Amino acid sequence: MAKQSQMSTNETKEMTVFFADVAGSVELYSALGDFKAHNMVLRCLERMTFLVERNHGWVANTIGDEIMCAFEKAGHAFNASCEIQRALQNEYRRELDVRIGIHSGPTAMDNDCPFGDTVNIAARVVAHAKAGQIMLSGHTYERLSDKHRLLTRHFDNVYIKGKRTPYVIYQAILDQGDETRMMNHKESHPIERRHRKTNVTLRYADSETIIPEGKEFLLGRGEQCGLKINSKAASRVHLALEFYSGKLIISDQSTNGTFILTKTGKRESDNKEHFVHHESWTTTSGGIISLGKPIKSQQKNLIYYICH
Repeated sequence: MAKQSQMSTNETKEMTVFFADVAGSVELYSALGDFKAHNMVLRCLERMTFLVERNHGWVANTIGDEIMCAFEKAGHAFNASCEIQRALQNEYRRELDVRIGIHSGPTAMDNDCPFGDTVNIAARVVAHAKAGQIMLSGHTYERLSDKHRLLTRHFDNVYIKGKRTPYVIYQAILDQGDETRMMNHKESHPIERRHRKTNVTLRYADSETIIPEGKEFLLGRGEQCGLKINSKAASRVHLALEFYSGKLIISDQSTNGTFILTKTGKRESDNKEHFVHHESWTTTSGGIISLGKPIKSQQKNLIYYICH
């Protein structure tokens, strides 16, 4: 199918941007060899292109084993993504998988090629998808019909690099027998958990501080910090904490990094010490934070947190 209409340079238009990325291509090349794997990836890209065009979209760019596509309607993008996943599952029997991410919004266009903020967010959304999955932003979800919304479930609220507020992410449900859906379809919003956590408590030295939901809270040596940490290993502004929808987002902004020990729970990462540096860590329970030094090497300057 031909492109909808050629758009001129410097035009902004409401669009849906769609990334489809071949997952595990490194392992595929190792297992099958260069030529066989390359031909399989090419056939996969051709198949995806056909299904994108059949659903009124077009491939704007191909980057290695990933395609970036554009659609004028979110529903068309959603249909294409579902058709791609089902077709590849049938044809490749899990020998080759793709992951798909979709985001909608005002999009800068240069002769049919989208660029700018909407593209950047779509690229972040696909990063949350695993092999065989489809993830879409809340902006795309809002543009879907009620029929399409019934084929999704709330996945998570995630922070995207460079954005101050979290983005709601939904997952498409390819198997309609899946009983793990948690949607109230009359309201088209995720069902609230029975005991929703609303704040986080920090304990440091002899002080206790409560951080309410939605408020950014700074930790470090500087006077501008809500909790001043008396440690030479701490930067003036070391951490930014934000509590949102039952999750504590710990964002390191320091020179020496941050060590985090999460409380024992169900996640594989729990009860382990983690090091973050200029990145974020999300937790939903409790634990210990150490600024600039491993937890075992600190005595007086440990920060204890609990979400409740």
